Amino acid sequence: MKRLKSIVAAVLAVGCVLTVTGCEEETPVSGGNSTPAPGGSTPPVASTPTSTATMNEEDAEKVAQIDIGAEKLENPVVKFLSEWDLNPAEGQPISVALEMFQTQFGGRIELVRTSFDERYTMLSTLIASDESPDMFSAGDMDIFPKGALNGNFQPLDPYVDFDSELWAPMKNVNDQFCANGKHYVGAINVESDSVMFYNKKTIVNNGLDDPVELLNQGKWDWDALWKMMTQFCNRDEGKFATDGWWFEGAISLTTGKPYIGMENGKVVHNLDDPMIEKVQAYMLNMKENDLPCPKSERGWKIQPDDIGKGNTLFYAVGTYALYPYNNIIQDFGNMEDVMFVPMPKCPDADAYYLPSRVSGFALVKGAKNPKGVAAYLNCEMASRDSDIAKEIGMRQAFDEYGWTQEQWDMLERVVDMTAEHPVIEMYNAVTPTIADYINNPMKEGYNSGAGWTQTRDAIRGPVQSELDSVNAKLNS
Repeated sequence: MKRLKSIVAAVLAVGCVLTVTGCEEETPVSGGNSTPAPGGSTPPVASTPTSTATMNEEDAEKVAQIDIGAEKLENPVVKFLSEWDLNPAEGQPISVALEMFQTQFGGRIELVRTSFDERYTMLSTLIASDESPDMFSAGDMDIFPKGALNGNFQPLDPYVDFDSELWAPMKNVNDQFCANGKHYVGAINVESDSVMFYNKKTIVNNGLDDPVELLNQGKWDWDALWKMMTQFCNRDEGKFATDGWWFEGAISLTTGKPYIGMENGKVVHNLDDPMIEKVQAYMLNMKENDLPCPKSERGWKIQPDDIGKGNTLFYAVGTYALYPYNNIIQDFGNMEDVMFVPMPKCPDADAYYLPSRVSGFALVKGAKNPKGVAAYLNCEMASRDSDIAKEIGMRQAFDEYGWTQEQWDMLERVVDMTAEHPVIEMYNAVTPTIADYINNPMKEGYNSGAGWTQTRDAIRGPVQSELDSVNAKLNS
């Protein structure tokens, strides 16, 4: 497979710093002015003033060489409804895509601020009052089919040429977000949904195998993880193996099977798949051996600072944790001591599958500036594989964020591995009912020691009934 240059998108395209569903304690923010609304309440229907950030002259001249035949927009303002901003905050670098959009199209992104929990409520309210924003993030993996079925979004096809050379690298991915041949997501990249962060000093101090070396040797799998966890963990000393909100879902996807996925244009469940049974048995065994951090005993609070203290071995979270403005990596220790590896391979899987999500955007129903949305998406696509953008991205990663070469190399490796065999979980993207049926039950073995068979038998019928209804609507 062609080595992806799109690693730069993980550094420069702030829109690709993804928000995550589920737990507000760990909702990442972009590099922009992205403080959530106080108290999680819905803010007034108002736009945040657009940043006037620009690139240094040398970089701007290089970006100007990325020519996509831009024409100035009649309407320069694209309104982006989100709890995070595409515009960089004071002192943060501007992305190549945004620089292109501003200079070549004369465009600007205007944030319509909301909170994560209220973003869909606010979206529906704005659409109903004919005050639709233009663009909405697809990074939370809940746009399709839910948003299409709810009428919150409209197809991008009249404005974006998904069959063009520019969009060819993502055609197979974007075709998965289609209903009746129409695309509801403009996906820019496929990215890792979760990796395993750790502190290198903890590995050395406990005489454990180096996860990076295990990966290099083709030995980083569930068995290697199990050996490390059982060597390290000791309840009496307060040492546990894994923390974070995303371990259960992430390790499940290394089987190659999502709990809810798309097959042949239909939404299906894999609750009875033998691979799901294997991962559930693995997580149950972890609980029975007292390996996971006991969140239930800690008021259901995650403790990322225990990574830096050497009390927790691994913390499962997205690579967005690398960015210092997300206020996560600081808890893991000094930057030079922090490292990460992809989720371990399932020994029984036929490939090295990794949990994945897309970065991209959707066009809101009733958007006043669909051409502006298309122009910005084209800038994102033009910058994702640009050598110029990669050069700028590397310099910013080292100079602005303080990354090490080892971290950059691993991020590049994880991007490539994820693109090789991505697995996307869709239970948050169908209906709230499906999310309720799957989200907590699939974590019960890991968190409380409940057996999967009983859990699965309780939810199988209701899940299938809900999916039957969804598929009937999709077919219509």
